[in-house]
Amino acid sequence: MSPSVWYILRSFNCQELKVSQFLTEKGKRHFIPMMYVEKPDRKGHARRVLAPVVHNLIFLEKDDSQHNLMQMLGECPVTCYALRKEDSFEWCEVPDREMIEFRALCDPNFSDTHIMTQEDADAKPGKMVRVVHGPFAGMTGKLHRVKNKFYFIKTLAGFGVMIRISRWYCEVMKEDVNINH
Repeated sequence: MSPSVWYILRSFNCQELKVSQFLTEKGKRHFIPMMYVEKPDRKGHARRVLAPVVHNLIFLEKDDSQHNLMQMLGECPVTCYALRKEDSFEWCEVPDREMIEFRALCDPNFSDTHIMTQEDADAKPGKMVRVVHGPFAGMTGKLHRVKNKFYFIKTLAGFGVMIRISRWYCEVMKEDVNINH
């Protein structure tokens, strides 16, 4: 069995949770990056609830042909579409290994995690590193320093995840190594 890949779906008007409900009903494995946010209840008291990190973004695991998945998405009561490779009709694919890393970094239970656009993440100075210890061991990304704190930055699908990490958990990668971030 070949390693699975994931497609990137976009919805409109903050409808990603409705798309998620539809995919769940169809038995499709998918992922929406979520984080805890404070929202007031009816009495004005703050409560923590899970909310999408980036609206209109859903990752769908490929388990059928593009044609069949396109037909299934056409049945969705909310308009959504798969992102395509530039100048192509082929859907953008994210390897399962990258999705495993990305889902780990997007765990809403981690504190001191920041989500940003890919442009902001790319603009942050830092060296390319491989994490060698801890829950993110094996991941590659950028090590960025803010005051005397270090952050690991990984980008995917147009945005970056920046999470606090000990610099001692990372090793600088050689410049000649090709990295997909």
